[in-house]
Amino acid sequence: MPRMGARILIVEDEPQLRGLMRLYLERDGHRVTDAGDGPTALAAYDADGADLVILDLMLPGMQGETVLGALRDAGEVPVLITSAKRTDAERIAGLRAGADDYLAKPFNPHELTARVAAILRRTRVAASTQPPPILSLDRGRLVLDPGSRRYTLAEGVTGRLTPGETALLVALASRPGAVFGRQQLLGAVARRPDEVYERVVDVHVANLRRKLGDDAGEPWLIETVPATGYRLVAAPDPQP
Repeated sequence: MPRMGARILIVEDEPQLRGLMRLYLERDGHRVTDAGDGPTALAAYDADGADLVILDLMLPGMQGETVLGALRDAGEVPVLITSAKRTDAERIAGLRAGADDYLAKPFNPHELTARVAAILRRTRVAASTQPPPILSLDRGRLVLDPGSRRYTLAEGVTGRLTPGETALLVALASRPGAVFGRQQLLGAVARRPDEVYERVVDVHVANLRRKLGDDAGEPWLIETVPATGYRLVAAPDPQP
């Protein structure tokens, strides 16, 4: 049983599966709200919020990707995607869009509850852990607050990284210039240590480069080390 039940929003258009998911999650002590389509789900989230959203991608009318984008615009609620889309590319696309985990259908309800528990555990640990200090790189070219995950670039561009992107960048900055293997970095953004999720490291690096103006060919921030992993090439600024 979880230490404290979470508020979980299930977004699934198949009534029988929705009911089964609700049954297992309520047995674990969670408080569950469900919706069969995107507009109903977003209205429920606006009204009551949630600690975790379980989102089917293949919804009638408003697609799950649109719902995910709206949730990301609204806040930082963790999202577990459930979908019949099973290829590596489809899973990675879901993670790149901002999901925290991906569970392919059909799935065992016990795996669902285990994934939910793992996401909530990571979220609670992150909330209770003292965040690292402000990270400033390359004479202020990038300033990142790991607590809020907000960044500012020297030219004035601001934005917010995802939890995985932040954790990966902080991990690299813990040993500037050192080469980190993908398995090492996976520990910072861990979902599952399998071939699909090991590629999440590459996805996060690609997203960091896109957001922070880094060029893989001539990097100022993160360098790819062929057949090994990545290293931070930007020099950290002295702490004030």
